[in-house]
Amino acid sequence: MKWKFGPRVVCGLIILSVFVAAMLARSEGVLQFLEFRAYDFFLRQKPALPSADPIVLIEITEADIQSPDLDYPLTDEKLGHLLEMLAEQQPSVIGLDIWRDVAVPKNGESLTNLSKVLLAHTNIIGIYTLGGIAPPPALMPFPDRLGFNDNFPFDERVERTTPKVRRSMLFTKAESGQQLDSFPFRVACVYLAQRGIYPGLLSANSFDFPLGQAQVCPLSPNDGPYVGADTAGAQVLLDFRHPTNFVRYTVSDALGGRVPPDSLRDKVVLVGINASSVFDERVTPIGNRQPGMELQSLTILQLLRWAINGERPLSFAGDWQEDAWMLAWGLLGGLIGFRIRSPWRFLGAILVSMLILSLIAQKSFAIGSWIPLAGPAVAFLPSAALVTSYISYQEHKDRGHLMRLFANQVSPDIAQALWEQREAFLSGTRPRSQQLTATVLFTDLKGFSSMSEGLEPAPLMDWLNEYMEVMADAVMAHQGVVEKYIGDAIMAVFGVPVPRTSPGQIAQDARNAVRCALAMSKGMDQLNAHWQERGLPVCSTRIGIHTGPLVAGSLGSTERQEYTVIGDSVNTASRLESFEKDSVDPNLRDDKCRILISDATRLYLGDEFSLVPVGAISLKGKSEKVTVYRVVD
Repeated sequence: MKWKFGPRVVCGLIILSVFVAAMLARSEGVLQFLEFRAYDFFLRQKPALPSADPIVLIEITEADIQSPDLDYPLTDEKLGHLLEMLAEQQPSVIGLDIWRDVAVPKNGESLTNLSKVLLAHTNIIGIYTLGGIAPPPALMPFPDRLGFNDNFPFDERVERTTPKVRRSMLFTKAESGQQLDSFPFRVACVYLAQRGIYPGLLSANSFDFPLGQAQVCPLSPNDGPYVGADTAGAQVLLDFRHPTNFVRYTVSDALGGRVPPDSLRDKVVLVGINASSVFDERVTPIGNRQPGMELQSLTILQLLRWAINGERPLSFAGDWQEDAWMLAWGLLGGLIGFRIRSPWRFLGAILVSMLILSLIAQKSFAIGSWIPLAGPAVAFLPSAALVTSYISYQEHKDRGHLMRLFANQVSPDIAQALWEQREAFLSGTRPRSQQLTATVLFTDLKGFSSMSEGLEPAPLMDWLNEYMEVMADAVMAHQGVVEKYIGDAIMAVFGVPVPRTSPGQIAQDARNAVRCALAMSKGMDQLNAHWQERGLPVCSTRIGIHTGPLVAGSLGSTERQEYTVIGDSVNTASRLESFEKDSVDPNLRDDKCRILISDATRLYLGDEFSLVPVGAISLKGKSEKVTVYRVVD
C-alpha cells in the first residue's frame, strides 16, 4: 500500500522528528555547552551587590609574600598573633582559609602558641580537604569548628579543556554517615547561629533543608542546564552576585595595627591567600582568575542573603515543562516555515523569534527562574528550515504539476491566480472537482475534411497549426482556457479553473467569450488573406457559445491527467457550433465566421454586442428547444 500524506501531516512529522532529535541531544548532554554559554551570559548581566557586608577579607597578598618583614609561609607564632589581634575586635566568626596540617616551622617550636589561640577563641573555623589534607591538630576534636575547602566541583562534562566552577558543595556524608560541612557553610552557620538561625533537618530522601527564610534545594544531576552532573553531597549553584570591591586588608596591615578599630565587630572575617604565585585561582563565568578566597566569600554571602534576606535560590523547570517549552518553539518554527514565503519576511520572523526567546529566558533568569534557551532554539531553527525546505519542494512539485496540467492553456494572469489559490484548488496531485457556472466556446473549421484531401501531410499540419495558434492566442488573450484540441476543432472555457461565483464575474466571462469569438473572426480574415497570397486554401469557421452549470475536474491516472469540464452546458455549446449543418438559413451558411450564442449567454451580455435572433431551435440530442442568437458585431 502506498501511503499519501498531506503537507500539514508531513510538516507535523518533520516538527515531531526535530523535537525528538532535540530531546535526544539534550538527554545526551550535547546541548550543555550551549545552555551554559547562555547561563554564563545571564549571570554576567545580573547587577552586582552594593556591598559585601558583613564579610571582611584579611589577605596574604603578593606584596606580603615578597616583603622582607613578613615570613612566608607565616610561622605558627605570627599566625597565632594575627588571629589574636583579629579576635580582639570581636568579629562574629573568623574563617582561617589556610591549611595548617603541619607546624611552621616544622620543629613545632611555636605550634603550642597557635593551638592555644585556636582553643581560646571558639569562633575560629579551620579547614581541611576531603582529598587528604588534615585540619589543624588543635581543632581535630571539634568537627563543628572545621570545614573542608575543596568544595568547588569543576564542570568537566561541559568544558573539556578549561572547566569552570559554577557550584559550591555545602556538605556531604562520610561513609560512617557523619555529616561533613564545607568551610563556607560552617562559617555561615556560626554567623547565623549567633542570630538565632539554624539549618533545619534534612528531608527524608534528599538534602533539602530550611535555612532561615529560605528552603535550600541542592542540585540534582539534571537540574537546569546540567545533564548527568556529579552532584554528590549538597551542592548549590553560585549566583556570583559579588560586589565590585570587598572590604580588604592585607596581613601586613593587620599585624601592623592598621585595621581601623571596631571595623571587624560582628563581621565575618576570612583569613586567606590572594596571590597569583600561590595558584589558588579558578575559572568561573565571571572571570578566568577568580581567587579561591573570593569564591568562599561568595558562597558565604549567598547563604546569608538566602537565610536573612529571604532571597530565593534559582529555580528550574521540570523535565516535562522543558519538553513542552521545546515543543512549543518547534511548532512555532514549523508554523513560520509553513506560512511565510518571502525570504526577507522569513529571515525577519526567525530573528524576531530568537530575540523574543532570548529575552524571555533572560527576564526569567533575572527573577530567579532558569528556563532552557539552547533546547528551544535547536527545536525552532531546524523545524523552520526543514518545513520551509519541504514546502518549497512541494510548491515546486505542485507548480510543475499545474504547469503540466495547464501548459499552453491559460494566460499568465490566470496561471498566477491559479498558483496563488493552489491550496483551495488542489487536492493532493489532482484538481478538486467543482461545480460552477462558466461559458463554453466551440469552434470548428467548415469543410476541413474535403479541403485536407488536397494537401500533403506536412503542409496540411503547418496550415492547421497556423490556424490553431491564432485561435488559441485569442482564447488566452480573453482570459479563457483552451480545454482541448479535437482535430480541427477547439474547445475553450471561460470561468475556469479559478472558480467565478458572483453574477458580475459570470457576466464578465460571457462577454470575454463573445469578444474572443469576434477576435477569432478577425483572425480568420487575416489568415485567409495570407493563405490566399501563398496559394493555400482559405476557409471559414463556426463558433458556438453557451453559459451554464458544469463540473470541472481532472480525468486520467495520477501520472497522466487532463483537466476537463463535463455537463449539459458543454453539449449545448457543441451543438450550437455544428447547428448550421442542418440549417437552410443562407445567412448562417454563407457567413465566413458564424457565431451563435444561446439565450443563457445573451442574458449576461447587456447591450455591448449586436445580436440577430435566429429563433427557438431544436438542437441534436436535446428535447427542449433553445433560443439562439447570431453575433454580428
